[in-house]
Amino acid sequence: MGGWLGGLLAGAVHEVGGGEAVTGFAVRLMALAGEAPIVWIGDRLDLYPPGLMQSAIDPARLILAEAKDEIDRLAALEIALRGGMHGVVVARAVSRLAARKLALAARCGGGLGLVLRAGAASDSAAFAARWRIEAARSGPGRQGRTRWRAELIYARGRNPGVFLIEAGGHESSSALVLVSEFQRSGDGGRQFGDGPGGRVAGGGAVAA
Repeated sequence: MGGWLGGLLAGAVHEVGGGEAVTGFAVRLMALAGEAPIVWIGDRLDLYPPGLMQSAIDPARLILAEAKDEIDRLAALEIALRGGMHGVVVARAVSRLAARKLALAARCGGGLGLVLRAGAASDSAAFAARWRIEAARSGPGRQGRTRWRAELIYARGRNPGVFLIEAGGHESSSALVLVSEFQRSGDGGRQFGDGPGGRVAGGGAVAA
């Protein structure tokens, strides 16, 4: 998978923070995961199945779970990941201990875990990567294509950066397209690049 995703790996848990744009971004990431069932856990769920199909997720793969208590939601994600499923949880705060337990469960089960947070990003190194997501305007001639400004705050072995990402079309084999990027080089300098229309993630698998 493209390096801009900060080494998005199966068998690991990633934190995705931000506002309303986070849900759509998480759906697109899950569309890249393997064929295992996806457990989506929140205190109030309103995912729209036809919209999921447009994002290349078969609703038949999705298991929705509601829990008002955040501890229960995190426990449910841990069970799902340990059982080999992919999982998404909506959480306001995740302790370092809880993050480590989720990471261990994902490592054991081999699934992809996402923790969606509305608040500030955590500082836990148990997450394989930490992102901050915001909605972005569509480019010229690209009306109707969803875009995100994705800030990579932390990823193991990778430099932080800011990326402009676009959702691929329903018939496209590309689920996410890198439009432009800004990254810091390892020596503190700056590197710029762009990839208009370049396919950087897709094919239904999550890999390094």
